[in-house]
Amino acid sequence: MFLICTLGFLLGMLVPFCEAFEPSTVVRINQPALDYVAQMGHSYFKTALKIRLPDILDPKEGYFQQIPVFIVDNDISNFNLTFIPNYGIRLSGAGHINMTVFLKTNLQKLRVGIDIGADIVITQSTIGSPFVGVSFCKSKIKEISVTYREDGLKELWKPMAGYIRIILPDKLCSRLQFLIEGLNVYMGTLLGLHPLGPESQISYSLTQLPTITKEHMSLNISVTFYLLGKPIVLPPRVSSFSLPQQVGAKNAMVNFALPKELFDSIYFLMQKSGSINLDITGQLNSKNNQLTTSVLGNLIPEVRRQFSKSMPITLKARINATPVPTIQRNKTSLLLNYHLEVLAVSSNSAFNSLFSMDMIVNLKLNMIVSAMKLQANVSLLNDIELKVTSSNVGDFDLSKVNPFIISAVKSPLIEHLNSLFGLGAILPTVASVNYNTPQVFMYEGYIVVSCGLQFQK
Repeated sequence: MFLICTLGFLLGMLVPFCEAFEPSTVVRINQPALDYVAQMGHSYFKTALKIRLPDILDPKEGYFQQIPVFIVDNDISNFNLTFIPNYGIRLSGAGHINMTVFLKTNLQKLRVGIDIGADIVITQSTIGSPFVGVSFCKSKIKEISVTYREDGLKELWKPMAGYIRIILPDKLCSRLQFLIEGLNVYMGTLLGLHPLGPESQISYSLTQLPTITKEHMSLNISVTFYLLGKPIVLPPRVSSFSLPQQVGAKNAMVNFALPKELFDSIYFLMQKSGSINLDITGQLNSKNNQLTTSVLGNLIPEVRRQFSKSMPITLKARINATPVPTIQRNKTSLLLNYHLEVLAVSSNSAFNSLFSMDMIVNLKLNMIVSAMKLQANVSLLNDIELKVTSSNVGDFDLSKVNPFIISAVKSPLIEHLNSLFGLGAILPTVASVNYNTPQVFMYEGYIVVSCGLQFQK
């Protein structure tokens, strides 16, 4: 099962296609990942070889007698996976299998040397998902030796050796093919939507066949975003992202390359969903509450005149432009443009607009990977910038009001954004395989996540 699970991760991320513009990402599978699969997965192949072979017929005393033949265990010490450039993956194995032959109360034990090789190809099924198959398999029987023989069975040696050389090669290949093609059933677990925010989801699809070199296999994966379960149409853009040869951690099993266009789309989705918006409301019975007309009236005389009785103030921050991420070497930032409206609750519980402002928030993003998700911790990169756009309380001294607004907005906004970005975007993954020791690297225009793979039983 581990071989199936992990190769499923390596060979595809499945979801339905969407005709709208979709950003893409690159998942690069490196040779150390195949080494890990070979190291951990060959025991499943060894287990699959513990089978009963078809009975052989023993001509003795004028009649045929059925003789059960079992493969009881094996020692396949060499089990390797390597890339075949522009084609697929080559599997090779070598070792010995131990067989038992029963005839009445007598027993014979054999040790058989084997070599097996197979080429694994990756195509697409009719539903658009990757399909893994064995295009070529060949097994070779080497030496056959008797490790234990009871009396009366010497005459079986020649027919037994011939039987093994005829039957066993096909059996070895059929068991290997069964394991690999079983992957296509398991890959169905990759279908579906993954939560991205309170009302949004993300999904992945393999848009073309992998690009395979001697050192790695690259999967170009399309990303589709959903709002309330429906795919959203993203603003058209041109992407020419190409992943350089040497990126991320040296000897990483897997590299996820996440270009700026992907983050553009994520933040556009957040804008569409309204999840970046924020309302901050003062409460009169709260200690040290500054969001009241009496406090603001000390800074703006017209507010004090309009509200003789102290009333709570509400700040409504609404994104009025698509967030702009910037990815540079060792630094990622996000520029947010808000329309901030300052309202007061009147005596009849209606909201009166006092004034509105443009608010520019420049954030520093600290990218991390946790629980299979790419997350971010945010902090202010620069001071919040404010500019008055309209006023119903006349002209006022902005230098006095700015500290009041910034003080009221700063902590709730950062707390809200940290909670939102802490939800994270799940990376393409498969059940039972976790990312081990992930590292995040920032380059000009894209982010790379390097990680190992860890199988969870």
